[in-house]
Amino acid sequence: MRATDRRRAVRLLAILMWPLTVAAAAAQALPEPPEVLRVVAYNTANYLVEGDEAKGEDARRAVVAVLVALRPDIVALLEVGGEGAAAEIAGRLEREGLAYPYRSVVAGADEIRRIAVLARHPPLAVHHETAATYRLDARDVPLRRGFGVWLFAWNNGYRLRLVAAHLKSKVFHPLGQTDMRRYEARQLRYLIDDLIATTPDENLLVVGDFNDTPDSSPLSTLIARQRNPRGQLYDLRPTDPHGLAWTHCFEAQDTYSRIDYALASYALVPELVLEQTALPVLPAQAVASDHRPLCIAIRPRDRTPGDADFKVFERNVRRRPPAGPDAAAEDGQAP
Repeated sequence: MRATDRRRAVRLLAILMWPLTVAAAAAQALPEPPEVLRVVAYNTANYLVEGDEAKGEDARRAVVAVLVALRPDIVALLEVGGEGAAAEIAGRLEREGLAYPYRSVVAGADEIRRIAVLARHPPLAVHHETAATYRLDARDVPLRRGFGVWLFAWNNGYRLRLVAAHLKSKVFHPLGQTDMRRYEARQLRYLIDDLIATTPDENLLVVGDFNDTPDSSPLSTLIARQRNPRGQLYDLRPTDPHGLAWTHCFEAQDTYSRIDYALASYALVPELVLEQTALPVLPAQAVASDHRPLCIAIRPRDRTPGDADFKVFERNVRRRPPAGPDAAAEDGQAP
């Protein structure tokens, strides 16, 4: 058995063992579901708390101000400087009246910039994929940031599995940053395939900074339009009140790109509140990060997917909603 196959087998075994973990956790009382569950994915632009690269105090306060304004139930943070930075964010939020008693940090090969999740609701199970590697230029290359997987559940039987990822940036690398990102996307898709294979009807939300545009090879790999509908993912493409979908501003070149994503499984689509799935416009954003936060709204009650649920998508990408002040107000673009 090849090393890659062994690692996939180990990961699949870990996923299959989750029901045992879930059964133990479910012995505790599950929380009541909110009317609308709000998930935020946010690249904090190097929220480091120590060293020469530590984020400035004004920017750190601005990150917290953004999260306070959005009041998410679950927030996936990218480019966080490990447990210390995640704890600081959680502590500052608590002082603002927002308690996130559950947090975990994905310990990938990148020891500086990591993925963290803060949650108001207890996860039933947590799995961090940090051991996967891919073969490139006759070398086994580890995932730089790893992937985080969290399973949440509520007392009405609703479950949400959240996957957070941060693919290779476009910064130069001797192995080729484009190829590295493609191979990381494949590893992420392998994980998605394993999750869908074990629980095909479970609600799956994949979020993160994929560092590439919607027409790129990594996004095509992740969305997998060639699969049957249940195996595909659907790009939620949040927009701001002006109908703009860019998520990252590269100030040095004065360019605006959509490189941060929220992808939903077939089963999750009918429960999305698309009119509240948006890119907010907040005063603190420009100071906080060069990325905009993605807000995903979900009504946590299982519904059976129907053809009407997918009419807002074209080639698996959500069509542009109506723009303008009136449309924005009607659509509830500011959560």
